[in-house]
Amino acid sequence: MDKNYLDQIRKEIDDLDRELAGLLEKRMDLVSMISDYKMRSNIEVLDTSREAKVLENVLSAVENNDYHKSIKAVFESIMAESKEYQKKRIKQKSEKHYALIGKKLSHSISPQIHDLFFRKTNINGSYELYEAKEDEIPVLLDKLMDLGFSGANVTIPYKTDIMNYLDSVSEIARTIGAVNTIELGENKRGHNTDYFGFGKALQHCGFDPKNKKCAVLGSGGASRAVISYLEDHGAADIMIVSRDPDGITFKYPGLRGVSLYSFTAGAIDMIVNTTPVGMYPEPGKSPLSKDQLIGASFVIDLIYNPIETLLLTYARELGIPCDNGLYMLVAQAVSAQEIWQGRKFGDDLVSDIYDEIKRFFGREAPSE
Repeated sequence: MDKNYLDQIRKEIDDLDRELAGLLEKRMDLVSMISDYKMRSNIEVLDTSREAKVLENVLSAVENNDYHKSIKAVFESIMAESKEYQKKRIKQKSEKHYALIGKKLSHSISPQIHDLFFRKTNINGSYELYEAKEDEIPVLLDKLMDLGFSGANVTIPYKTDIMNYLDSVSEIARTIGAVNTIELGENKRGHNTDYFGFGKALQHCGFDPKNKKCAVLGSGGASRAVISYLEDHGAADIMIVSRDPDGITFKYPGLRGVSLYSFTAGAIDMIVNTTPVGMYPEPGKSPLSKDQLIGASFVIDLIYNPIETLLLTYARELGIPCDNGLYMLVAQAVSAQEIWQGRKFGDDLVSDIYDEIKRFFGREAPSE
């Protein structure tokens, strides 16, 4: 066979391959349209009767019977790839994406918590960390929506600033003055699930704040949900322990401030640490000395990393029942998912995820 003749045939094949590639691309465009329709109509990807008709239609156009087997195999492969593409596209388009917004997030275990939630509820979702600088906040929510996110959590230091870029906020979030959960859709609506998470944590520990004397360490954003919950659930007295006790009157009218340095627990029923003192990567610190804890009946530290802060170590050494912020973290995460998914999931799911997250840390979280 003359080489020029062989080259000519190969050129014709190359031209046909390009033409086939273009036709296959158009076919995949139509496959994409079908997958979108099936997703909207909740129709299964697999349709054996349709596949049989496609093969019958294709083979009816093949005049040379010697080619039937090969061409059938080619189109069976094409249809198999089309089915896989449809499944993948439906999964990607039905997957709901969520994020945690914050300044420094390397210590966060929120993705593990939400991944467990998705696995245990069979919800197709993903959750990722999204670190942002202050100057990004004004446009950040619109950017997340453009990227396909359906909701976001917010942590230090943006829980208050983010409220300026929302269309509405829940009554609880407005009262607290901080948002940690956002619905992204036609309207950007803010919520505060720290409030519910803290309440669930107290229930988990068996502590009822009604008629109790409570001391809250810190007056920053994290303290807002705690104080609101204690006020709403009948705490007899709430004092805020701060380095700047005189400024408490302006931040929290009606509540009294106590100096961090002169505070003693005395007859305090519960101490709540809402400060970051003792948190990773500086775990060897405590907002209070061991002597300052003497007399307290219960201590809860909202920090969860490390699992036992120095403050909790002091409490345990003094025989004071105590707990960390891990259960609250899980509870507020499930509460956020209830908002995003539009349904309740129950305390059993919170406890189930909590138990697995404790194992993630490698040992039991202290509970007393």
